[in-house]
Amino acid sequence: MLMELDVATDVYPIHTGENFTMVLTPTLNLDGTPDTGYYTEAGRKTLAGKYDYVMHGKLYKISEDSSSGHATKV
Repeated sequence: MLMELDVATDVYPIHTGENFTMVLTPTLNLDGTPDTGYYTEAGRKTLAGKYDYVMHGKLYKISEDSSSGHATKV
């Protein structure tokens, strides 16, 4: 899989050579229950509270790369 990650470095500065942890999850609920479709902390603890920078939402772009001889979704 090839993934391009767009980090808002004006909000969360990260520089070449720095390490970071990335988590992909279908829900921010600590108990694993599905999201309701929108995000609000509303006084409750979520997975987002464990990180300094969180991006929450949907994929913005999916494309196919045929340069390797077969179609690969990226």
